[in-house]
Amino acid sequence: MCSSLGLLTTGIGRKPSGIVTVLLKKYWPGLYRAVSDGPDGPKKLALKWDDYHAAPCGVMTTTTEDGRRVAPTCAQVVLRTFWEFYKLSSGMDHQEATAVLEKMAKKNLRDALYHVRKLAITHYFAEKGKRKNKDRVIAENLIIEDDAGWQSICPTWCVNKKDGWCALVRYWTDDEEFKARSIQNKANRGSGGTHNQGNKPFPLYEKDMVAANGGQEIPRIQVWQAAHKKKELVEGKVVYYGKTEESVDSYKKAFKSLHGEDSDPLSEPFDEMAVMISGHGKPHGRTSILNEARMTEAYEQLQEEFQHKMHEYEVANSASREHMQEQTKALFAALTAGAPPPQYVEPPVVPQLPKMPTKAEFLAQFHCGTPVSALPYY
Repeated sequence: MCSSLGLLTTGIGRKPSGIVTVLLKKYWPGLYRAVSDGPDGPKKLALKWDDYHAAPCGVMTTTTEDGRRVAPTCAQVVLRTFWEFYKLSSGMDHQEATAVLEKMAKKNLRDALYHVRKLAITHYFAEKGKRKNKDRVIAENLIIEDDAGWQSICPTWCVNKKDGWCALVRYWTDDEEFKARSIQNKANRGSGGTHNQGNKPFPLYEKDMVAANGGQEIPRIQVWQAAHKKKELVEGKVVYYGKTEESVDSYKKAFKSLHGEDSDPLSEPFDEMAVMISGHGKPHGRTSILNEARMTEAYEQLQEEFQHKMHEYEVANSASREHMQEQTKALFAALTAGAPPPQYVEPPVVPQLPKMPTKAEFLAQFHCGTPVSALPYY
C-alpha cells in the first residue's frame, strides 16, 4: 500500500505505514465527544478511523479572532502531520493518495488495537515471571482477569487517556458482540497461510525472482502466482493458497473481455482495469490480485471504455430515431392515400445510457470497506 502512495520522503528513515501508526497512537481520541454532538454530547470510545473524523483534537485547539476556541478533528491532524514528512512524486494525484492513506489508517488502527491487547497481556504475564510471547497468547487464548492487572500495563500512548484505556479494556472484557466477532475473525484468519513470501514485500520478492531468472523480466501476474504457490506438491500437482486459481481465472476472463480472445493475460502487460473488473474493485479494501492497481490509470481506462460505449449508444439511438421517423412517415402516407397501414417493424435495440462516475465516486467505490471489514477485529 505504501508504494501506491507514490511518495518522496523528506529525509526521514521510517516507512510511511510506520509513521501513520505512530500518528494514530499519538492522536488517539480515547473517550471523546463528537464535534457534531457539542460539549454536552455523550462520550464515545474511539475504535475506528471514523472516530478520528468525529473527534476534536484538543491539543491543537486555536482561538479565532472573535475569541472562539476551535479544534480540528484528530483525522485532520493525522493527515496534515503525515504530509509534513512526505510529499508526492511528480504526476501523482493527491486525491488518490489521500484515499490510499485513509485506507492505510483504517487498517493500521485495527492492527494497532489488536496488537496492543496482545502485547499488554504478554507484559502482564512477564511481570508475573511467566514468559508468554504473542503466539502463545493467541494459541492459549490468555486473558487478564482483573481490572488492576490491565491498569498495571497501560501502554505509554494511553497514559494521558486513562479513561479511554479503561473503556477499551471494558470493551475487550465485557462486550459480548466483540467476543463473538473476535472468535469468528480468528477462525476466518485460519492457520494455513496465504503466500510463500514470508516477511518479504512483493516488490522485493519480484526483484529477487527476476534476478534468479538472469535479469529477464517476468510478467507480474506470473510473479504473483509464484508467490501464492505452495512448496509441497499434492499428488504430483501444484497447489496454490486460498483462492489464487479462482482470482487468476477471473483476471484472465476480464483481460480477454477487454483485449480479445486471442490475447494472452499471463504474458502481456499487467492490466489495472482487468484487475478491477475481475475482483469487482476493492470491496474489502484491496484488489483480489497484486493490490497495486493504480486508481488514476484505471480511471483513465474506464473513461476510454465510457467513450466507446457512449459512441455505440449514440449510433444506436440515432438509428432508432431515424427508424421511428420512417415508420411515422409511412403511416401518414398510407392514411392520406386511404391505404392499409404498413406493417410495424421493431426499431433497433438501443443499449442503456452509459454512466461515468466522477473521480471522487470512483475512488470511493474502489476504496470502500464492507460492513465486515470495517469492524475492529482485535
